[in-house]
Amino acid sequence: MRVRRLATRTASLFVLLLAALAVPAASGSAAARPEAFAASPLWDDGKAEIDAYEATVRRYGEMRRLTAYLIVVKEDFSKTQLVKADPGHDPADLLPVLKLNHVINYQTGIYSYHQMASAFFDRSTMDLVKLSLTSNEWCGNTYKEYTRRNGGGTLHVHTYWDGQAEATWPVPAGPDVVFYDALPLYVRSLPQAPGTARSLRLVPTQIDSRGAKPEIHTATLKAAGEERARGASPATRSSLPPGSGWKTMYAPANRNSFFCSAGPTV
Repeated sequence: MRVRRLATRTASLFVLLLAALAVPAASGSAAARPEAFAASPLWDDGKAEIDAYEATVRRYGEMRRLTAYLIVVKEDFSKTQLVKADPGHDPADLLPVLKLNHVINYQTGIYSYHQMASAFFDRSTMDLVKLSLTSNEWCGNTYKEYTRRNGGGTLHVHTYWDGQAEATWPVPAGPDVVFYDALPLYVRSLPQAPGTARSLRLVPTQIDSRGAKPEIHTATLKAAGEERARGASPATRSSLPPGSGWKTMYAPANRNSFFCSAGPTV
């Protein structure tokens, strides 16, 4: 994998989730259109964008340190299979996507957790077309997959937990329905002007070994003023109010904010 940039930041500056501070946003008024962000020629250079974040997660009553990696790359997708298309694939079946991979590993006593969530966005609209998760540790394996077809969404879960061995949950589809785990890339395509607000129906994080029916909660995403996090270019701080029912995955110092970059990192 060719790498565009690698940056390391401290998660104590973030909340809600680890958003990609290294995000180059579209310039001018075009930044208000998701497709303008996704259409940036930056994504056509054949490289992946990588950011690393120092973070902590609570597991078994203790805070566990980890490094979370967020990787963004453009790739060709098969419309019918919803997987990466190989060279020579039928052009009529191709869908250009932006892919966000969220990779975490951390130790808990004598054994470790290994988890990765992949979110695939239609490059022409920034609609989420697929989200998948693998989670494994010494207790067992879990796999989840959300797919959006024909205007509707479905979440399939396969876990090692009693009562959650296998299930299929309907997920509403719409411009205001957003997976928590897709926010690090989704938010980069939104207007970054301070005071901008957007009402969301938020699907909770799927980076977990359990597979309960997702409880969707309403929330308001707000863009605040510009700030500079350690080791990063100026960024717009965005937030979701606490107490909306969504579950934060990490445990930084604050509990309701994350950053969205206003420009490329060095």
